[in-house]
Amino acid sequence: MPISVNTNSSSMTTVRSLNKSDRDLQTVESRMNTGRKVNGAKDNGAIYAMAQTLRADISGLGVVRDSLDLSVAVGDVALTATEALTDLIMEMKEKALAAADPGLDDRSRGILNEDFIKLRDQIDTIINNAGFNDFNLIDGSTSNMRPITDVKGGKEISVPGYDLKPGGADTDMIPSMVIDPLQDAKDSLSRIESTLEKHHEVMNILGGRIRTIDTMRTLVMKTADVLSNNLGTLVDADLGREAAKLQAEQTKRDLRVQSLNIANQLPTYATQLFDE
Repeated sequence: MPISVNTNSSSMTTVRSLNKSDRDLQTVESRMNTGRKVNGAKDNGAIYAMAQTLRADISGLGVVRDSLDLSVAVGDVALTATEALTDLIMEMKEKALAAADPGLDDRSRGILNEDFIKLRDQIDTIINNAGFNDFNLIDGSTSNMRPITDVKGGKEISVPGYDLKPGGADTDMIPSMVIDPLQDAKDSLSRIESTLEKHHEVMNILGGRIRTIDTMRTLVMKTADVLSNNLGTLVDADLGREAAKLQAEQTKRDLRVQSLNIANQLPTYATQLFDE
C-alpha cells in the first residue's frame, strides 16, 4: 500500500467505518432507552404507519369502552331501582288486597290505608334516586340511551327510557291512590296488578339491553388487548437481543477508534524514509 502525506486512504476508510459504528450504536441505544425498535417513520416508514393506525384504533376503543361503561352503570342503577320499586309495589298489593276484603271493618281498612300511603309516597323517592351521571331511565327524562359500540361511531345500542312515576306513561298507578274506602281498594288493587305486569316487561327489556352492552364491553376490552399485543409485536424491541448488540457495537467502535489511530500514524512513516 503506497504511503502519502496528502491522502490517507486508510484513515478515510476507517473514519467511514467509525461513523457507521456511531450510527449503529445510537440506534441500539435508542432502542434500549425507549424499548422500541421503531420510534419514528425514518426507522421504518411502513411499520410506523401501521403502528399509528393501531394506536388510533386502540385509542378509539378506549372511548367506546368509556361509553359502554357509562351505559352499563346507568342501566344497572335503573334496573336496581326498578327491582326495588317492584318489591315496594308488591307490599302495596298486600295492603290493597287486604283492604279489598268486604268483611274488613272500617277501622282496620283505615290503618291499612295509612301504611299504603306511606309506601306510595316512597315511589317518587326511589325513582328520583335512580339517576346516574344525569341519566335516569325510569323517570321520563330520557327517551333513549345510545352508547357507541365501534371506533367509527356508526353502530349503537338503544336502551329505552321509561316513566314509572305515578301518573307516568308506563304505569297505571296514580299519585292519589288509596285503599279506603272499599271501592278505592279494589281500584288500587287493579292498578297495582297491571303496573306489576308492566314493570316485569321493563325489567326484562332493561336487563336484556344491559347484558348486550356488557357483552359488547367485554368484546371491546379483548379487542383492545389483541391490538395492543399486535402493536407490541410491530414496534417493541427485544431488549435481550439489543443488549447483546449494544455490547458488540461498543466493542466494534473501540476497535475502529484504535484502527483510526493506527491509520493516522501512517504518514509519519514517510518522514522515517528520509531519516534512513
